[in-house]
Order: sequence, then C-alpha cells, then structure tokens
Amino acid sequence: MRQPVVGRGAKVVPITLDQVYMLKAEGIAFRFLPDPLQIKNALELKSGLTAFDGVPVFQSDLLVVKKQKKRYCPIYFQKVFTIFSLAQEDIERELTKASKTSRGSALSKQIMVGSLEDVLKKMEMNERNSGWDDLIFIPPGKSLNQHINEVSA
Repeated sequence: MRQPVVGRGAKVVPITLDQVYMLKAEGIAFRFLPDPLQIKNALELKSGLTAFDGVPVFQSDLLVVKKQKKRYCPIYFQKVFTIFSLAQEDIERELTKASKTSRGSALSKQIMVGSLEDVLKKMEMNERNSGWDDLIFIPPGKSLNQHINEVSA
C-alpha cells in the first residue's frame, strides 16, 4: 500500500529453510513466527512455563537413525500436524512406530522441546563431532524415513 508499484509485482512463494537462512547471511531482516498450537504443545511439555521464547522444535533421542554410515537426529517443527481437521502426530507418530519395533510403550518416550533459534545458533558454533552436525529437520507431515530417503538420494 505504501509503494503500489512495488506491491503489484510482489508475491508470496514457498522457499526452503536453508534458503531462508541465506537471507540472514545477505543481511535481509526476517523473523520466524511460531504456530500458536505448537507453542501450546511446547508449554505442555515444559510444565511450569507460561511463555515460550522462539519457534518450538521437537526431538526424541529414540528416533535417531543410522543409514548408509550416516547418523540422522530428526528435529520436528510440529508435535501435532493438522490437515483438513485430521490430526497426524508427527513426532508422536514416529515414536509409536519406533515403540512397535522395539516393543516399548510410546507413552513412556520422552519428547524434548527446544527453540529453532537456539538450535541454529548451536549449529553455527558447531565444533567437529559435537553432535550438532547430524541434525535433520523433518518438514511437517513427512515421515522420518521418507525425508531421509529424499535428502540422501
């Protein structure tokens, strides 16, 4: 509205997280906006907190996989992924699958929550073999194996 000439040519397009991250390197200011439902999920996991700073991400050490001599530690953006009013629990679905193969109970599995911003900072300061170089971000609605197959192909 402030600059109609520029506004007419503007459009919203999806880009990958690594492309977003490169915007920062180019000096373009942006900020991630957390999904209110995922903030609620994060607060439920971190009992006692009334606020969450940043974009929550979810992880479980039980979902770490090794494939083709590479270790993958999955990070999920959504604990619960909702599409067309059908809830698919991203990390919970994967934990249920893992518990069936390991004969454990998915309810006893721990889901850890952190902030995307903290994860990115730690990845930037990554020292060799620090454990931050094997993270893989799982897009909402995708399974762990499906995404690993896509990125390792």
